[in-house]
This record gives sequence, structure tokens and C-alpha cells, in this order.
Amino acid sequence: MHTQTLQPASPGSLNDAAWLTSLVMPTPFINGLSIPGFAATARLLHPASDANGVPATWAQVANQTGRPLHPDSTWDEVSGTVHARRTVHSDWPGGEPDLGELGENGWDALLDHLTDWAGSDASCVAAIDAELPWVSGTVGFYGDPQHVEPPQGPAFPTEVLSTAPRVQLLRTCMLMTGPLTAVRSLGRTWHYRDQCWFERHGPTGLWPADRSWLVLTDIDADHTVLAGPLELIDAVTADNRLETRP
Repeated sequence: MHTQTLQPASPGSLNDAAWLTSLVMPTPFINGLSIPGFAATARLLHPASDANGVPATWAQVANQTGRPLHPDSTWDEVSGTVHARRTVHSDWPGGEPDLGELGENGWDALLDHLTDWAGSDASCVAAIDAELPWVSGTVGFYGDPQHVEPPQGPAFPTEVLSTAPRVQLLRTCMLMTGPLTAVRSLGRTWHYRDQCWFERHGPTGLWPADRSWLVLTDIDADHTVLAGPLELIDAVTADNRLETRP
């Protein structure tokens, strides 16, 4: 099992998380989400992929489909995706954005900015959806119906899963804490036959002790929301490693 450097937060952290629960819970996770108490917000669009599996931006998708990309555009609008009862039609021949995952490159870029703002040793709280398969462990291996290897283990030891405090934040999340650099090691090791590799993941929520910024995503969302000071938002939206919208 990969060693996680995030550790269970103290039970007192539930009181610290109450401010966020009151801000987020009444508001659905939708396009154009604004979070009270922060000067600015931005949507970080999760990358799609072309027919060859190469990452593609929403702007590239819009250019190929001939559809406009507005600040509040949804993936279905940009890709020309229509959901019928039994079928799905899309004008985009490639893959959809990963739901709930900004991706390794996206998180690296975002964490670079958060580190510049807060410092690599800044203490942060990470809210992690406790019911995600990569967190709790799952049977089999995705994408291979013939796979009969033993179930994949959880990302965290049993004692961590059982002792980390829980909070209702978009989903039932366990609260973990550690330095900001610890988020780069979040994920779990996959085992498949005679191979194993580490797969990174992002938290559902992330914020520093001083609550100066906030990162949120959801398992059903094709974008990640960043809220914080205008200077931080401006720096992130200017980074060409990330595709952002207000």
C-alpha cells in the first residue's frame, strides 16, 4: 500500500468544517457556482481526450464541433451530446472529461499556485469522499471483464478509515490534515496480475487553516471550483496548463 502523508484530522476539526458545510450545502454544485465570503471564483475544466486518447481542452472540442464555449457552458453543450433513453449521441468523437477528477497535471498546476500563495508547509484540511472505490477498496479492475484477481485494497489503512472524522460536504467525506505538499501523494496503488502502479486522485474539498481559499469538486462534476482572493484566481486563470472559466 502506498504511504499516505495525510493523517486523520482531530475530532475538533468538525467544528472547523462547519463554516464550509453552511456555505456549500444549500447550493448545488452547478456551473457559475459562487461561494459567499470569497472575492472571486473560477471553474477549472477537467480535460477531455481525442479519439487517440490525447488530452483535449474544451476549447479544442468547441472548435471541432462548431459550438460556442461560454463562461457557463456545460460539457453537453460544447460537445453536442444528447442523452436519449437508451443511447447517447455526441458530435465529439473522443472521450468525455473525467467526472470528479481534475487530473494529475491539473492538480500539479493548481498546487503550484496554492503553494506559492500559502507555502509548501502550510497546514491544510482535505475532505475526501469516503465512499469512492479508490478510497474504500473495490472488487476487480475496471475495464477488464476477465479480471479475476483479488479485490483492490483501500487507499488508507483500516484504522485511518475508521477514525477519520466524517462531515457532510457534497458527499459524506472524511477529514484529513497535513501540509499542502501531502496532497501530491493522495491516491492508491493498483495491483493487476504481476504489475502495480500508483494512481493519483484529488480530494473533494481542500482549504488552508486560515480559510483564505477553497477547492471543491464532486464525483459527478466535470469541473473543479476554486474560490479565493482575486490575485490567486487571476494567477490560476492565466496559467495555460489549466483551462478555466469564471
